[in-house]
Amino acid sequence: MYKKSNIVILFFLFVWSCSIPSTNIEMTSDSTEIKSDKISEENIQDLSGIQFFMDGMMFMEQGEYSRAIIEFQEAIEKGSNSAEVYHSISEGYWMIQKYEKSISYAQKAIEKDPISSDYKISLGKKYIALNDLESSLDIFEELSKTDTDNAEILFIIGDLKSELNDIDGALIYYQEAYDKDNSLTLALEVAAKLAIDANHRDKTLIIKKLLLSEPSNPEYLKLYIESISQINSLDEIESLLSNKELQSNPFINNLYNQLAYQYLRNGYYDQSEEFFERSLEINSTDRFALYYLSTLYRESGKFDQSIELSEKHINSYPDDKEGYINKSISLLSLQRFDMVVEELSIALKIFPEDFEVNYFLGLAYYSLKEFVNAEDFYKKALSLDTNSIPAMHALAMVYDQNEKWDQSDKLYTDLITINTKDAQAYNNYAYSLIERNEDVEYALTLAKKAIELSPKTSSYLDTIGWIYFKLNDFDKAKEFIGEAIVYDDTSSVVLEHYGDVLIELNEIDEALIFYKKALELDEENMKLIEKISNHNSRACLLYTSP
Repeated sequence: MYKKSNIVILFFLFVWSCSIPSTNIEMTSDSTEIKSDKISEENIQDLSGIQFFMDGMMFMEQGEYSRAIIEFQEAIEKGSNSAEVYHSISEGYWMIQKYEKSISYAQKAIEKDPISSDYKISLGKKYIALNDLESSLDIFEELSKTDTDNAEILFIIGDLKSELNDIDGALIYYQEAYDKDNSLTLALEVAAKLAIDANHRDKTLIIKKLLLSEPSNPEYLKLYIESISQINSLDEIESLLSNKELQSNPFINNLYNQLAYQYLRNGYYDQSEEFFERSLEINSTDRFALYYLSTLYRESGKFDQSIELSEKHINSYPDDKEGYINKSISLLSLQRFDMVVEELSIALKIFPEDFEVNYFLGLAYYSLKEFVNAEDFYKKALSLDTNSIPAMHALAMVYDQNEKWDQSDKLYTDLITINTKDAQAYNNYAYSLIERNEDVEYALTLAKKAIELSPKTSSYLDTIGWIYFKLNDFDKAKEFIGEAIVYDDTSSVVLEHYGDVLIELNEIDEALIFYKKALELDEENMKLIEKISNHNSRACLLYTSP
């Protein structure tokens, strides 16, 4: 059985959409006699058409679409040829998959009632189903000019333009749909996804609009954070924080993190610190903030604060090596080499195959002058990253200390071959050769190349000066090593070299000044202590001699 209530409703809709002529009633002049109504043949046909229409609707509900079409066509023949009848025939043909006829009758329905948007929407959707997107777009764009407040139509146009790969157009219509109806956040969600997938230039603006539609939504804030790039205005991002509803977003500390990170990338270190600190006020164990704020503190010389955060990082995330590395670098800066070995020995048990852990252990042992241990860890580091230039340099230097010169020479040669502008490799190779008094002329050639590449590097100036010292050219030695001290007077080796040059030039008093400065930097250097003692005695003899 069909549903009577639906039929009644459709009946009234049908009657409302059709024009039914008034019943003709004849009246006599005799007040005592009223003649019966005369229903015209035209009216009888029209009422008969309504019945056929109702029967058609009944068959439609029962799924007998072919029979329904026949009834609707009978309705038209009987005079009920409203737009609704043609639309119903179109629906019937659609259900039996006779799409051309369905489209034809849908167009006739629109011809009968060009004002109603319902028939146009129905035809537009049929075109979509048939994948005739251009025809559908024409219909909906025309509708949008007359039905200007219909957000759903704008949404559909956005979808169509998206399917037709008109990304700019689609994004405009999705946003217009939301602007017409602010409850239609789905339009912004679809626009955001499209913009992300297309990596569209306006993706961050669209996602920001989505976020502002519901500032407390953590997924929207997450999307916004992920869309932030280096070119985004930092002031624009920071302005979001004035939104009180956004402050209640459970993802807010991540916005602080990203804002801090953008400030860091743009070189605004004070602002970066501020927002990382604000992030940690909300979540004291946020891994991202702990790592970067610890790094910032270290770079600005706040080593104790850096170490404190690194320790919190390690305690909160013991399986994350970054906490150990950050703490170790701060300790290296403070020259607490024993503590570095202790810290990284713990990390080594967790990350035995990690390059950084092995590399920094090698550096700590090298700084402690435990060169055998340093060699082991530098070799391990290089085996983990065979292309690491820093590891090659470090291992070459430790081979020097362990007097494995064939291996150090090979590494220096490899480094120069890899990069003919590696000034450090030229310099270190030259210094290695001159310290063992081998191939002095070649050492000088290498040193000159280093100076050519980097003329203001203190250690390189010291090397070439030291080579001239070995060649007994003390004036040139004094010139280069003196210049080295101008650029950096914190190296005990350079200061000692300058003292040695001054001794050869018989400038003993000045030499002692530089020896003593060197000793202040290297208090356990027995050779320096001996030099000072010997030359102090010599100076005394010079002063007391007749």
